[in-house]
Amino acid sequence: MVFNCQASLFENAAQEPSLPEALWRSGAEDDIKRDLAFLLEFNRDLERNAHLSRLNETYLERKMEEIDEHIPICETLYECTRVRVHELLLLCAANYANNCEYGAVGDLMFNPRLTLVHIRGRHEPVVKKRHGSLSEQFGHRTETAKEVIYRLKEQTALETAKKPLIPHSYEILERCRLISRDYLNSAREREVQTSDLSAFLCSMGFQDRLELEDWLRRAESEDREMVKSKLLPLDWEIFRKLGRWIKIEGFVKSPKNADMSFRAKREILSEC
Repeated sequence: MVFNCQASLFENAAQEPSLPEALWRSGAEDDIKRDLAFLLEFNRDLERNAHLSRLNETYLERKMEEIDEHIPICETLYECTRVRVHELLLLCAANYANNCEYGAVGDLMFNPRLTLVHIRGRHEPVVKKRHGSLSEQFGHRTETAKEVIYRLKEQTALETAKKPLIPHSYEILERCRLISRDYLNSAREREVQTSDLSAFLCSMGFQDRLELEDWLRRAESEDREMVKSKLLPLDWEIFRKLGRWIKIEGFVKSPKNADMSFRAKREILSEC
């Protein structure tokens, strides 16, 4: 997606009340201060960890849980922040795909984080092991594989309690009031590209990036260029531009800066 300005990300930003108006309507200045403080610190943490060596499912899941539990007041800043988290998820998945880490790609995109197995006659469900089949987890040595499958089919029901992070994040973005369809389409297209690349490299039999690099060194020029053309560029532009925009908006909308002159604000913002 070409990201030129805020309008390319948001469809209805003009409909959001300005903060002075929101303050006038509700008198909730302290709530707005807390909301701004949370969102700005949340984004500072994203900045500190926006490196491929630090991005992983554990960190991104923790950030998703933090933002999922937050009830926003500054709607545009909040939705911008959600987009930044989604960008990190897509960048992390694309990096995994480029490096033949198929399981990690699957965990971010396809493999539920938590699946519950409801067994007939049992009050509490059993947590399915994330990596492995049900027949392996619930099978017994005295039963054949066919018997295990039949028993699971007749006596169990599965519940996806936590979806993979990328589908979970995308569904939330779809429900956001301001996020544009253009951005959602772009994000979905990048998901498909990541999935396709992972499937392609796996089908070629590469176990890891070292095998891929070795093959690229030995391959014919035409084959080498074909495979290299499928590798995904890691574009941080949307993440970085939104980060700068959030800093500026957080400063301008902060109640403590409400009485600052336009000239003073402009001088400070010019240094951002």
